[in-house]
Amino acid sequence: MAKSGIGGREVIRVLVWLGIALGVIFFYAFVHEGSHALMALAFGGKITAFEINFFRNSPHISYVGVSDPLQRALISLAGPVLPLLLIGVMAILLPRSKSLFVQGTLLVLLISLLSTMITSIVIALAVGFGANVAGEDVANFIQYSGLNPFLVAGAFFVLFVILLIFLFKVARVKETAIRVYKGFRNPAKRHRVTRGEMVLTAVFLLVIAIAVLPNIVGPSVHVSEPASYQARIDLDLSEITPASTVFYSFDVTEPTTYDFIYSLEAKSDFTLRLVNLGGEPLPFNNLDSIVMFQGSGKVPQAYFTGFTLLEGSYALEASPGSSGTLRMYIDTKEPDEVDLYYLELVSRVNDGTFTAGSYQEEGYELIYQGELTLGEDQLLLTVPGIPSERKVSAFVLGEGEVSLTYAADGQTHTLLEGFKATIGRGLPMHRSEGEIRASVWGAPVEVYIYSKEN
Repeated sequence: MAKSGIGGREVIRVLVWLGIALGVIFFYAFVHEGSHALMALAFGGKITAFEINFFRNSPHISYVGVSDPLQRALISLAGPVLPLLLIGVMAILLPRSKSLFVQGTLLVLLISLLSTMITSIVIALAVGFGANVAGEDVANFIQYSGLNPFLVAGAFFVLFVILLIFLFKVARVKETAIRVYKGFRNPAKRHRVTRGEMVLTAVFLLVIAIAVLPNIVGPSVHVSEPASYQARIDLDLSEITPASTVFYSFDVTEPTTYDFIYSLEAKSDFTLRLVNLGGEPLPFNNLDSIVMFQGSGKVPQAYFTGFTLLEGSYALEASPGSSGTLRMYIDTKEPDEVDLYYLELVSRVNDGTFTAGSYQEEGYELIYQGELTLGEDQLLLTVPGIPSERKVSAFVLGEGEVSLTYAADGQTHTLLEGFKATIGRGLPMHRSEGEIRASVWGAPVEVYIYSKEN
């Protein structure tokens, strides 16, 4: 009687090729992100994160210390381009190997490399037609370099054709592919997976499982990835202890403007701060730290942008005792005229020379000015519902401490807390009437609030 069904050898063969597929993806992620990292290091940067765990997050690296647009363009380009050098190595190995197992693995890797080039062409064309593909390497390259997207797409297409011709003429990839296909289709000539190949595959799958399984079931957060960033931080809040509250540190060698974009889920009270490790006062509050977040709950996306930091050593610090997740993107740039103008404004706040006419940014109007006495949860004004995002800038003069909040649609957003100025703070649209409230401690203060609708 003929046996039917799938035998043990077939199951093993399927598992082996599944291991090959996962291995190729894992290997390419390593090479791709490694290329970014090598280019960043070549330009004097420092790698702050290296993530290739594609089960939990998209593979990425984070780096600091590189701000030149051309250098950042080349760092973005290195990921999709440098791994193509492997094609030359595989062109030598492919026709010389006698093992269907090795040849099949090399073919899968070749297909993955060529498919990334097609992806690069599509992304460049999408940018050219105005699509939003923020965070993609080729999109970042176009943004930093200023090159025409269609020119970039054409260059990738020409390179793709050259590599394809090279593989067919030199590596004889067509003949090899036919041989591998026939070998696995013909039962008489079908490749038998050797014990060594099985052990190698099993070990590789085990390494992947150990590396990624804890993070598959672990916490994660999602925030819309900005078009460009230098550092990305993924933090499990439960890992913060009283003995280790600093989770990210960096040095500033010249005045630099920082943008912080983050998503947060805190299951209990939590405080996020930017700290000057040398104890020098920050220009925004004349203190050595800024509270970026305080409270609990979910924050889908928050912005702390346009903060110009002077020379010194800084750190991001989290309070212990909470649980949840934080994802943050950090980007830097050289201060422009607007950034220096903001720095001048907060300097006026600190020395008490700020007046209602000091803030002149286009589109903003003064919606509140007044002196506040000591007290908590004071209603300053109400704001009608709006169908679009609102931006708020607020300035506080005086020695007292102030917390400004904005409540609408059952949600409360902190406008300002722990420092004296916030500029361009984004607030989501809301249907119901909103309220701006203040709590003042220590001494009376004078408050100026400006707003504009997008």
